[in-house]
Amino acid sequence: MKKTLKLVAAPTAMQPGGYVPKAYAERSQPSTPEAQLEVERVGDIWRVRLGWQCPLAVNDSSTDTNHFVDAAALLVPTLPDAPWITMGAPGKAVEGVLWRADRESVLRMRAEGLGTMERGDAPDGWSVEASWEAGHWSVVFDLRAWPALDRNGQLAFAIWRGAAGDRAGLKSVSPGWIAAA
Repeated sequence: MKKTLKLVAAPTAMQPGGYVPKAYAERSQPSTPEAQLEVERVGDIWRVRLGWQCPLAVNDSSTDTNHFVDAAALLVPTLPDAPWITMGAPGKAVEGVLWRADRESVLRMRAEGLGTMERGDAPDGWSVEASWEAGHWSVVFDLRAWPALDRNGQLAFAIWRGAAGDRAGLKSVSPGWIAAA
């Protein structure tokens, strides 16, 4: 499966805590308006390729706390009716994988609603290759044996552009669950 998708801004009004909903109430347009998604199954490996325009790559934030790195994440539901926009719900978790431009390895994620994100080491057999060239990121995830994706066959994704101030809940997201096949 290969397609170009129009992205939406993650709704700031839904963000936990009081600061983001107030400070970013006017942020209604995605920093990344569209992305290319390609998903293929190679044996027991899911290969997911994301590509998007990014005029300025940011892969280091260590020298300035006002800089944020570029990143991308994939989410899959553990149950078919787990909501994507709230990162799951109690009893309806989502699992994910997070790539950050300042890391060589990916992180595994799990959440049961906004503000419940847990991160940890990715399973063996999960890897990523990323490249930025001529204003375009290409990130290829190779994900061996992901039962939730095997079982439910759908995914969603998020993209953060550091130069645009994206971080945490300030991101561009797919418009819903996408069939992986």
